[in-house]
Amino acid sequence: MLTFEEPLYFLLMLVVPVLVFLKYHWRGRGGRLPFPLGLWQGRRFRPGIAGMRVIMFTSNGALWLTFLFLITALAGPTLTRQEKVYLSAGTDILIVLDESPSMAARDFPPDNRFSAAKDVIRRFVRGRQNDQIGLVSFGRDAALRVPLTLDYDYLLDRLDALQVMSLGDGTALGMGLALAALHLQNSDASQKVIIALTDGVNNSGEIQPSTAVELIRSLSVPLYLIGIGTNAQVPLELTDPKTGMAYSGSLEGGFNEEFLQGLAVPPLGAYFPAGSSGSLESIFLAIDSRESTTKRVKLEVHNEPLFPAFLVAAMISLSFFFVLRKLVLKEIL
Repeated sequence: MLTFEEPLYFLLMLVVPVLVFLKYHWRGRGGRLPFPLGLWQGRRFRPGIAGMRVIMFTSNGALWLTFLFLITALAGPTLTRQEKVYLSAGTDILIVLDESPSMAARDFPPDNRFSAAKDVIRRFVRGRQNDQIGLVSFGRDAALRVPLTLDYDYLLDRLDALQVMSLGDGTALGMGLALAALHLQNSDASQKVIIALTDGVNNSGEIQPSTAVELIRSLSVPLYLIGIGTNAQVPLELTDPKTGMAYSGSLEGGFNEEFLQGLAVPPLGAYFPAGSSGSLESIFLAIDSRESTTKRVKLEVHNEPLFPAFLVAAMISLSFFFVLRKLVLKEIL
């Protein structure tokens, strides 16, 4: 925000119109030479070329602009910036996202399950403050896409780049949960959370989901497990990112809801079924409110004086005035 420490100096601008009047319009200002409008044999006087008039006008404008810059510099222009400084640590959150082929099922119109999940994750991330968030995805394998970070823009860029089947055509839920737990194990935050979204039953990977959940419980980390999708027969369209081949068909049957409920056991676990975009949004709003913490914040005010820039501008404008008058118009100053 632009502020002025001495705004009363702007009253000097009231003098500028008076000076303009005295210099250009006052009859008694002097400096005029009488010149006849008609010459011998009826030849009339023709004013100078238009370019010289433009130069005169420009040089005069530079002179008055110099006054305005100087007055603004006297007023003490200052760029004021407020910065939030968090006095308490936030929550470390690991989001685990299924990218198996079944996530391409189109029962979240107009999107498929994967796009709907990414959209709601994006809004969830944008709503957090001072919380480190990381991203794990899994298919046949699991990968840490983004370590815990406060750079939400980078996180969301990586989220947008995720594709169905980029980690194979399986569902390694246990691997994804274990990888998230191992990453949170090195965190020194007082509050940690894992949010997992999946639509399938574990069918690949060396680690079983039950083993991964035991690891999560040993770390006293809450696990929010979201089962996304419906049990109806739904169309499925996807493109293999490795081969570029497109597939289409239908997906019949849903996930084993009882199995997912058994993994997310209270008090450190909670299971949520999401059969539509609206329910998925409501689930993330509920998680957001559960994991909201009281944040101690102070505001630091930073002031950056700008008067040197206006002084430099005044010097440049005045130098431009003298150059035009001395070198172009050949005036004796």
